[in-house]
Amino acid sequence: MSKFLVIIIFSALVLEVSVSSKSNESQIFIGLDTIITFSHHIKLIGQRSKEFGGSSFNPIEVFFNDKRIFIDTSNEYWLSGFESNQYPKLLECSNGETQLLLEVDERPNINELQQITISNDSKIKLHRLPIFKWDPEDIDNDRKMELRGVLTSGETIADGDTAFYNPVLVYELLNNCLVLDSTATEGINKRIWGNFYGYYYNDSLLLPYKQEEF
Repeated sequence: MSKFLVIIIFSALVLEVSVSSKSNESQIFIGLDTIITFSHHIKLIGQRSKEFGGSSFNPIEVFFNDKRIFIDTSNEYWLSGFESNQYPKLLECSNGETQLLLEVDERPNINELQQITISNDSKIKLHRLPIFKWDPEDIDNDRKMELRGVLTSGETIADGDTAFYNPVLVYELLNNCLVLDSTATEGINKRIWGNFYGYYYNDSLLLPYKQEEF
């Protein structure tokens, strides 16, 4: 079994990728064969998938200080990005936590981010976030930088002036990490939908809406 080392740069992070090639290309891959080192204490290990083409993982494992803290054998994770080549991304929080952002394949819906927040004692919190175009801006004029996106691609009806409720979510970069900005989220959805009806897509609410670019 031959091995080679590839250096890939994502968002100014150097990722060391060790890939084990297989002699039989038609063989179903068994076992994990790719290691991405994000920092001295965080590694992502996965099996390179050919199901959708491109560079993706299924399954994946995340290690923190050589201890496995996360495993997913069900979902497809994009290594080089599918809807955005800005992921995976690692955020080092000023409070000592770390956030790992991985793009999850949700076809036929739009993809999402799996946010894994890791504390110093290896505990994790999991949240699903929109795929953000990483161009932070001060959305609500509070002198803080934010990102916005939607978790699902809601259906637009008739002439495009009516749609099922599909809220825009706003996340603030606080202490160098992403935190839901509930005030900005409520404000932007009141502007689009006339009112705020919660943080999730709702196909029982067919509403007039004002389309915005995001």
